Amino acid sequence: MKNLFLITFLLGNIFLNAQMRAHVSWNSYDVESVDISIGDITVNLSKDGQITNFYSESLNGNVDYNEDKNFDQYKFGKLKSIGNVKIDYWDDFNKNDPKVGKIKSIGDLKIDYWDSIGFDKDKLGKVKTVGNVSIDYYENDIIDNSRLGKLKSIGNVSIDYGTKDIIDQSKYKKLIKFGSVNLDYWNDKIMEKEKFGKLKSIKGNSKDVMVILL
Repeated sequence: MKNLFLITFLLGNIFLNAQMRAHVSWNSYDVESVDISIGDITVNLSKDGQITNFYSESLNGNVDYNEDKNFDQYKFGKLKSIGNVKIDYWDDFNKNDPKVGKIKSIGDLKIDYWDSIGFDKDKLGKVKTVGNVSIDYYENDIIDNSRLGKLKSIGNVSIDYGTKDIIDQSKYKKLIKFGSVNLDYWNDKIMEKEKFGKLKSIKGNSKDVMVILL
């Protein structure tokens, strides 16, 4: 029982210590990617829900690659290890699985993907979890589909974008909320029309949750 409590406590701390930095375009004010840091590993999640790169202070030492083209074709030529950190990939037992060949683990950090072909077809093949941090995406909306496929949440960090508004279109398709961070935009078309639609304020940045303009 004591060991179970310790494991639960450690897992809880890993979740709480996850840091997130959203990289947002100055041109579109849309999320381009998000850095998710868990422990000493940071993975970069693209706006399309794919792992584009990763880094860690532990990545020191020799670099090796997977060389078995006959038995491990799904990971042939890909990174195998950097120093003591091993990188593994989802196997190809089911060649139609959208996870095939994608990163499965970086050291002890596990990564999984949405693989349902039913109700979640718009999420198919996108990252579902990084460690114990869940990732979700916006689904079809018959009223306003402008957020379809975009990042909706990462762990307890909710993400929202401006939707259609007949009166105020200054926020449309732009990031307005990333966890505790709120973004506002100039909406005066008369007195300050030159600023209309441009970023007016960004509030709530912290060490753990941050929005960075590119």
